[in-house]
Order: sequence, then C-alpha cells, then structure tokens
Amino acid sequence: MKTNLIKTTTLLLMAAFIGIQTAGAQGTITKPNKPAPKPRTNTNTSTTRPTPRTNTSTNSGTRRDAMSGVTITKIEIGNVTYNGEMLTYYGNTLYENDMKYAKPRLTYNCTRAASDVTLYTKIYRPDGSLVTNSSSPTGYTTTDDADFTTGTAQTLALPGWGSDEGGYYEKGIWRWEIWFNGRKLGSTSFSVYSGGTGVTPSNSSSTSGFEFYGTTRSYTDEAKALSYITTTIKEWGDNGCRTGAISEDERGVAIYGKNGYCYTGACPEGLKKAIKEYNDKDYRISDVTVTDSGWWCVVWNDNGYRGHMPDKMSEMMKQYNNDSETIYSVSICENGNFVIVTDKHWYASHETDNANLQRAYDKFGTIRSCSVTNKGFVACCDRGVYYKDIPTNVETALKEQDFRPKVVKFTDSGTYLITDGDKQRSWYM
Repeated sequence: MKTNLIKTTTLLLMAAFIGIQTAGAQGTITKPNKPAPKPRTNTNTSTTRPTPRTNTSTNSGTRRDAMSGVTITKIEIGNVTYNGEMLTYYGNTLYENDMKYAKPRLTYNCTRAASDVTLYTKIYRPDGSLVTNSSSPTGYTTTDDADFTTGTAQTLALPGWGSDEGGYYEKGIWRWEIWFNGRKLGSTSFSVYSGGTGVTPSNSSSTSGFEFYGTTRSYTDEAKALSYITTTIKEWGDNGCRTGAISEDERGVAIYGKNGYCYTGACPEGLKKAIKEYNDKDYRISDVTVTDSGWWCVVWNDNGYRGHMPDKMSEMMKQYNNDSETIYSVSICENGNFVIVTDKHWYASHETDNANLQRAYDKFGTIRSCSVTNKGFVACCDRGVYYKDIPTNVETALKEQDFRPKVVKFTDSGTYLITDGDKQRSWYM
C-alpha cells in the first residue's frame, strides 16, 4: 500500500583535454584535507549504448511560429505566498482575507515543443482597470518566460502577482489573460469573495527565502508499490531517511544515518552487495540510483563509487574521483541519460538536462542534488528547487513540506521520496 510521509584552480588546458564540462564556481564547501578514496572498478558489462532522449526543444523560427503548436485549454488561479507555498489550490474558492499572490496554472495541448518563449499577462481588476506597476510593459501587467512540452492536457504554472502582505485582491470578479506577440492565447475570470481566515502555511517560517520554480505535467500512476521500503522507513522512526532510489517496478533503496539501509529484493545483486559492504566497512553512503533497465550506482564517502553505468558516466566518475572532487549526487534515467553533480562541476549526458542545470544554478545557486527521469528533472539548490515536467503531485508534495527539500527522487508515474538530506522525509511509493 502506498503511503504519503518524505574542487587550487584546475589548469584550463587540462580541463579542455579531459572534456570536463564546468559550470562556474559550483562548490562553496571546503573539503577536508584528506586522501581521496581509490578509484573504484567500473563493472559496466553493457555492449550497447542506450538510445538518448530526443531533444524536443526548439529555438527556430519567429516567436509567433514558436507557439503555433500550443493550444491553451484552461487557466486556473491559485493563491500562494512569495516563497511559492500553496495557500489555496488551483480552482478552489478564493477569499480576499487569504489572498497574497494569485498564481495561474495553464492546461494546454502541444503538438510541437516551444522553449524560452515570452508570454505577456494582462490582469484586470473588478472595475475593469488594468493592473500595472513601474516595471510593467506598455499595455500589459507583466511578462514571464515559459517552456511548453509536447502532449495533451499538459500543465504549466506561471509566477504569481500580488503582495505577501495581503489586501491586494479585493472582492469581485477579476480577469487574467495570457498573450503572445499581440495574440491572446487564453483567459479566465476568477472571483474573490469576502471573508476568509487570513491563514498562512505552517511551513512559511522554516522555508522563508526558499523558492520553487518549474513546470508540471499530467501523469498516470503505474508504479508498483514499494511497501517494504515504506514500512521500513516508518520503523526507523526518528532516524528518518537521508536519501534513496526508487523505480517504477519494485526496485527501491532507502538510506538513513551514516550507512543504515534497506532495499527491495528486486534490486540488482551488485547494488545489494555494495551497500552491505559499505555498511560493514563503516563508509558513509552518499547517494544511490537504480533503474529498472539495469543501471545502478552507489557513491560512498567523498567520491568512492561502484556501479553498472553507461560508459560515459563511468568515464566521468573516474575523472572526478582522480581529481578528488566531492560527488554530491548521481542519477540515471531508464534510457541511460545521466547527471552527476560535484562540488566543482556538473555533467549531464543530455543537452536539455545540462541546460536545466544551468538555469537551476543561475536562479537558485549551488546545486546539491539532481534527479532525472525519461520525462522529468529536479535540482535542489541552496535557495530553492528548480524542476521541469515533473508529475503534478510531486510539485504539490515539494511545496507542502515543512522542511527545505535537499534530495528528491521520483518516477514518471508520480511516486517520490523527498528528504532534507538528514532525517526529515516524505514519500509516496
């Protein structure tokens, strides 16, 4: 039964020679002055490379052409705080005493993906006047950049408009319109009623200054329940859960404390052996990833590792180990695309994931962990969580936590494990 609970500088010529993709001053933590673990043996026995995910983003054509394949079918308004915590879910009744930032969620159909398009918003008050401020474009309230992915009934949440002090939205019927290159793509009217409780979310203080930004999509929950993992996490109690790995087909791992663990019987034998060995040797298990297609990797201490990985991932893990970098996070998709995050670099095998890592770093600072699936992306950073095309319930769970997410493991079927990297956790698997 599923349960819901959660780098001194390297010579540039050398970096160019070894093909490391740098991402600026990623590291902000000084590593202890101690020898690095010896490189681990690559146990990859695969003779064929996984087929890479097709990059569906497009930057070609005019702005108008970029949106020719997108049809907005619905716009719903929710109510959020400045930090993005949901106060009133999309489409629910809105009360003036509770209103802070009205936030729209678009439902759309897309036959051709559109990336980095600039949408214009018009918000009209009940008296018909257009909402503007000193930064508003002429004739509009605000602008936002957006990405649209192919599919039907896809969803995209845009930034909100309002005031964290409240009192911005008076009683009456408001109107929200979305425009592109002078063409209205969609609109909705939403009512704000008198009254309300003036509530604030219970996690507003603990997550102050921490933000969430990204897009979601509809999904079908076809994952098998990892009941053994959920039951064990419950039994750990105050020991919590620090990190883990989950798949859609009965492969799961959870780690607590330094190297406490549990895993399901369906996990690869090499993965089980590695986890047991690191526990026996009192190593710290730093991160783990596993897929139903057979890929897996375990990172121990600063940069020791073992796994059955795509060839390029094995090459990069060896390089980071040789350079004594601290490996924060590893993730492999079912199709073999992967991401590695260290204290000085990140590496993504697919250009879309690499672009998302750069956006996450630019928006929220140092990246602490990253998870990728065939369809989705999540990066947990110092100042927020950046995500693309994750299941809608994963976004909701992220924003509902009373702790700052540092580790997010999820599947395209909507199962997830969210932790603060220490003890606090929430899950649906």
